[in-house]
Amino acid sequence: MRTGIRPALALLVALALPAAAAAEADQRPALKIGVQGNPALFDPAHAFSNVAWRVNHNIFDTLIAIDFDAGFALVPGLATQWRRVDGRTLELTLREGVRFHNGDPLTVEDVVFTFGPERMSAENAPLRGQTRPFLGVLEKVEAVDARTVRFVTSGPDALLEQRLAMFPAQIVNRRAYLAATDFQAWGRTAVGTGPFKVADSRDNDYVQLVAHDAYWRGRPTARSVRFEVAPEVAGRITGLRTGRFHIVTDIPPDQLAEVASSPDLEPVGGPIANNRVLVFDQNHPVLRDRRVRQAIALAVDRQLIVDTLWGGKVEVPRGNQLPAFGALYIADWPKPAYDPERARALLKEAGYRGEPIEFRSLANYYANEVATAQVLVEMWKAVGLNVVLQMRENWTQILEPTPTRGIRNWSNTMAYPDPVGLAWRLYGARGPIQGAYKEWTNAEFNSLGLVLETSVDTAERKSAWRRMLEIVEREDPPGTVLHQFAIFYGKRKDVLWKPIPVEYMDLRPANLAFR
Repeated sequence: MRTGIRPALALLVALALPAAAAAEADQRPALKIGVQGNPALFDPAHAFSNVAWRVNHNIFDTLIAIDFDAGFALVPGLATQWRRVDGRTLELTLREGVRFHNGDPLTVEDVVFTFGPERMSAENAPLRGQTRPFLGVLEKVEAVDARTVRFVTSGPDALLEQRLAMFPAQIVNRRAYLAATDFQAWGRTAVGTGPFKVADSRDNDYVQLVAHDAYWRGRPTARSVRFEVAPEVAGRITGLRTGRFHIVTDIPPDQLAEVASSPDLEPVGGPIANNRVLVFDQNHPVLRDRRVRQAIALAVDRQLIVDTLWGGKVEVPRGNQLPAFGALYIADWPKPAYDPERARALLKEAGYRGEPIEFRSLANYYANEVATAQVLVEMWKAVGLNVVLQMRENWTQILEPTPTRGIRNWSNTMAYPDPVGLAWRLYGARGPIQGAYKEWTNAEFNSLGLVLETSVDTAERKSAWRRMLEIVEREDPPGTVLHQFAIFYGKRKDVLWKPIPVEYMDLRPANLAFR
């Protein structure tokens, strides 16, 4: 029996090592985040929304990544390098050693499939509608060799690198997609390369992710992440105080002091690459006259809204643009004017006689949405506009194209750091304003937008963009910008996490730690 003791002990030690490693892994915190809503499906291109992005950003990666702390600079992601072959062609070299959540290695076949006809590019592809405004310029995506993939656009495109760095260019696993019984089944269990993988979800309740320990950027610092729905702000703050949540999202500015009043909690966050706007439907009998739309914009005291409802924590932008546009940011463009006298004069010129204009709003889908809407109605009333606030339950009701649709709330997210990724994407010929919603159109704007999108000459592009701003901000407004949008969070001080200036939540190892 003595002769068998040593081998037996060795066997016990060998068996104990994985268990010990598992026990050590289990010491990582299970991160709990209180949110106002969650996506139903996790394909990264399925939904263009803040609730989808904050979850999906932690499930998937892009070929090119963005350094948000360095002015949205492009940095290597799943591709280690890229090069321009010509104005239409970009070649990228894939990173070696990357594993999907199901253990498959990242291949060029996965990349080609991600942008291919089964998922995205064919007329009947399930994601064609969502992806065309962003990636409709792609003519083909093809493998060059085992580590190189080539993207070719239908015409010159100065922004292809930016397009591949953000929504909807996250890379998915080909084998897992094709193995799913249908798109809904795939969406519930979507497989990416990100730091966390889908474990479970329940609509209107929670999304449960677990760590992908083979993540190429390093082992996640949390063993799991649970995004739990708490629709009311008060419920999220209470959950933060009681320890139910480590982080809570979408705290209105007037509640930040409430979070800060607890010694172990702190508010974080601020402006993001998004502008809050109003949209005007030029099909409305009164709003067909651009002078009425101009008057609506001139009657808004944006600085008063910023100072009173946002505590000065956001700014009024210089038109519907962002400094992240870089070389195309028009820094000398003035902020929208507040001129009630001019507004009254324009209404008189237009022959406006107090006809009702419907203003549709949701119940605080955006922070301060209801309070802002009520203030706006009073500002418009002061110049003689009869704007009637109508509360709606969902976006389908907001967008319903009835003859009374007049003004609505919206926000404009920068999909990539360029005017094409904001104004042209949303208000251009292929964008929702002119396409799906049919609220406004302008032939000159569309012509200039093609220059903006296809030219590789920075001076030419900037000149086109300046003229486009003149059209939408002054001459023929499809709406008007209100202020920068911001997202504020509450968190425990022992959670070392920093928000980034977009709707995503970044829970990668470099941005999440625990005391």
